Amino acid sequence: MTARSPVLGDDFVELSVPADTRHLRLARLAASGYGADLGYSIDDIEELRLAVGEACALLVDNSTPDGRLVLRYGVEGELLIIEGRCPGGTDDQVFVDPVAQAVMVNTVDSFDIERHDSHNSFRITKRTPQR
Repeated sequence: MTARSPVLGDDFVELSVPADTRHLRLARLAASGYGADLGYSIDDIEELRLAVGEACALLVDNSTPDGRLVLRYGVEGELLIIEGRCPGGTDDQVFVDPVAQAVMVNTVDSFDIERHDSHNSFRITKRTPQR
């Protein structure tokens, strides 16, 4: 995978929660709210919510016991970009099961997951609605 730049600009949202599945609803809620502010349709918001939930679950399921999931939501040009980062519990690359992969392919424009140093991270992009 290529190196990627963090979400740029001043209009971004950052969320940090304990790496526990019971907190994933907060990540999905933030994605839904941010998407609504950008003018996404209800169907697109639901797709975004599903994708963020799957991506966050992948990181949390492979996290250290005391880890924190840090998310950043923002816009670059015509793309909504959502990035997540969490300390990994092993040195292994996160395995994306076929169901999670299918969700990503069918809901967002791009999805990447990688391991860097001791952290796992993902990046989701979805084209913003035309206004």
